[in-house]
Formats: sequence, C-alpha cells, structure tokens
Amino acid sequence: MTLIDGLIGSGAITSIVLAVLAAEALFYVVYLKRLRRMLATLAAGACLVLALRAALLQRPNSELAFFLACGFLFHVLEIWQWLKMSKSQRT
Repeated sequence: MTLIDGLIGSGAITSIVLAVLAAEALFYVVYLKRLRRMLATLAAGACLVLALRAALLQRPNSELAFFLACGFLFHVLEIWQWLKMSKSQRT
C-alpha cells in the first residue's frame, strides 16, 4: 500500500484539504480583509470535501446526502452573492 492509497483509504486526504481551506480562509481574513465575500465559496467547498470523506469512509448515505445538500445551498448562496455584486456594479 502506497502513501497515497493510505491517505485516500483512511480519509486523511480530506483532512489535509480541509486544512488548506482553513489556511485559505485565514489568508482572506489577515491579508485581504474580506472573508465575508468568500465565505459561501469556502463553505461549499468544505461541504463537498466532507461529502467525499463520507463516501471514502463508507458512511451512511444520509450523511453523504446531508453534506451534498449543504454544499448545494452554499453554492446557491454564492451565485446569489455574485449576481447581487454584478448588479450593483452595473448601476
């Protein structure tokens, strides 16, 4: 078993990805001072990573569906924010 197989099989790869997402959020807060605009995007990504983790660890389908539904809702919020922002820039 290779290192990659172990990381994927145990779901640890998703912890690494979530840590990268947390570092990205910290970057937005510290350097760009605008986490609020990116929060829905980061939350949608985190939900998809959690859904992947549920699938890799063969968790119940209800858990997988929950994370996918949350990711969908955050993605809809993200699209709404982008539309609102583009509308305000046109006027």
